[in-house]
Amino acid sequence: MKERAPGQAFTGTFDAATQRILPADWVTHVHALRHGEVAELTERVVRGQLDAPLSARGVEQGAALARWLAHHEPRPDVVWTSDLARCRALAEHLAALQGVPLVVDPRLREQSMGAWEGRTWAAITAAEPAAVTAYWDDYHAARPTRGESFADLEQRVRSWWDDATHAQRGGRIAVVTHVGVIRALLCRALGVPGREALRFAPATASHTKIALSEAGAVVSGIGERPWLFEPRAERAGPPLGTPPRIAISGSAGTGKTTLGRALAAELGVPFVEEGMRRRIEQGFRPHGYGAREWAALMRELWQEHRAAEDAAPDGFVADRSSLDFAAFWLHYGLHEDLAATERFVAEMHEHARRYDRIVLLPWGAIPLEDDGVRSTNRWTQLRFHGILEGLLTRLVPERVVPLTGGGTVAERLSVARGRPARGPKVGTGSSPRES
Repeated sequence: MKERAPGQAFTGTFDAATQRILPADWVTHVHALRHGEVAELTERVVRGQLDAPLSARGVEQGAALARWLAHHEPRPDVVWTSDLARCRALAEHLAALQGVPLVVDPRLREQSMGAWEGRTWAAITAAEPAAVTAYWDDYHAARPTRGESFADLEQRVRSWWDDATHAQRGGRIAVVTHVGVIRALLCRALGVPGREALRFAPATASHTKIALSEAGAVVSGIGERPWLFEPRAERAGPPLGTPPRIAISGSAGTGKTTLGRALAAELGVPFVEEGMRRRIEQGFRPHGYGAREWAALMRELWQEHRAAEDAAPDGFVADRSSLDFAAFWLHYGLHEDLAATERFVAEMHEHARRYDRIVLLPWGAIPLEDDGVRSTNRWTQLRFHGILEGLLTRLVPERVVPLTGGGTVAERLSVARGRPARGPKVGTGSSPRES
């Protein structure tokens, strides 16, 4: 091979002399990505194949890792993922960012811990001390109650590995999965016995890189988190550009629809309307709805909204952002279901990072009108607005463009599109409703 500077990683490209002596000149590159931080890690809870959601921080970590991979590594041919939600969040983001197919495969799930899942190690040890001792004495062969051993995990991961590397021989694969699966991949690539798997400890939201050829495998990185060394601005995502993806947020009666339609017309892009308003105008009345019905409605409205955004590849202006839907979820008291709330808010947070900007209109700057659609109780609107503003400013502050007063449509447009207006600055004064 050509001489390289000390410490320089193998790129996967062989010089002519090396190619002549190799059994084959193909190299398959595998980028194994571990999902981000999982919600509620305050206790040593056994998760295994529980469909635990990511924490808000975990969603951010995954997005940063996906951007780093897109900027610093060649584009993969395909993204494979475990079917569990904590992996799919990163995999879907990466596949969309790279414009490549996404393949979901349950063989990439974490090791099943059977009846132990969802319980703390302390509780399991108190209830089944002999079984826990046997498990840690022979981690490779012993099975948790109604679970699988690491050897079982290796067998199904080996099946996936053989299929994926055969189908993509000489190509590039990104696989989003769990720590146990990455350990099994490393053992197979390096010829390490499975009983030594715990020596590998790839961090959450990390990158493990394997180059596979007919002569063997090279592992050039294990559990690295290179996105931590990116400038914060780059980790936060791109600024406003073309095509524009803009959301208008705020409580009812703040002028979202008027501003959104005007901005969409000026930019020449579709305006994504609010689904709830359309339903109410058509006679829908959610009287008597309980938590289950509200949750189903929120998911239905979100799926419609996201589909309308996805149908506008050349840009859009949307009446409400994804975090508006998270605010509605909390406003209607659906937070009592902790697992469902973690999943829903994490999904809304991840999607919110795709907007170029979210224009937040102020509560109370425009008098509420009784149009038969929205509530005229300004305190109900303030409650929702407080939740929404808290989510936006805490989760995606770099995306938020706040308007702080009334102003004309022209003045609001100038702020929404990022150019200063001539004349008085929007938000320099207060309205009677705000004082």
